[in-house]
Amino acid sequence: MKAETQHFIINYNEEDKDCVDNVAGILESCYNRIAMNFEQKLDGKLIVEIYASLKELHLALGFPDAPDWIRGGLGFGKIIIASPLNPPPGSGYSNVVNTAVHEFIHIILNKINNNIPRWIDDGVASFEAKDNNEVWIKNTIKRGIEENAIPLFNDLDTGDDFETFFKRNGYQYSYSIIEFVVKEFGYEKLLHFIKSPRDFEVAFGLTEDQLRDKWVDYLRDNYR
Repeated sequence: MKAETQHFIINYNEEDKDCVDNVAGILESCYNRIAMNFEQKLDGKLIVEIYASLKELHLALGFPDAPDWIRGGLGFGKIIIASPLNPPPGSGYSNVVNTAVHEFIHIILNKINNNIPRWIDDGVASFEAKDNNEVWIKNTIKRGIEENAIPLFNDLDTGDDFETFFKRNGYQYSYSIIEFVVKEFGYEKLLHFIKSPRDFEVAFGLTEDQLRDKWVDYLRDNYR
């Protein structure tokens, strides 16, 4: 079955018809904001595929042995997500719906620069989509502060290795980095940084170490 909106085409099976309006609605409601903040638009309608079965989801993503926590990804230029009506372990309905936005952000970022560190790519996607549990993020960072275990940016640059990124709490920490950058510097400088992700001093007027120190101070002020 298929549902079509101004910017998206959603393919789904009969058992998922009750969530399609939510998925379409959240994508369309954020489209203009994202297009404005990142100065990019889709070239055509973006296809979204919903899979009720985790096994089918993993096969569609090309990772038949993917971990069960995976909610979605990109495949051949399409957004592929689990069914919000059958969320993966550790996720809820809204997490999966917002995962569609997370993957949409990846497509927009790829149009700007297809070679950015994973922590920028997933940090921006997680921050804009709000697809992860806020308590999970806060508890992870609070523990990191208490244990003096806040990672370096390079620790979170795991390339295509999403499992190591997950194990290093990359989603939580990268979310907080982008939150800090947006609040401290704004979207214009974030966009410059996405275009030139090694240019810390040009984007922010700070070295990499100085930016990290300011981020850690931000965490201590806001996540204790």
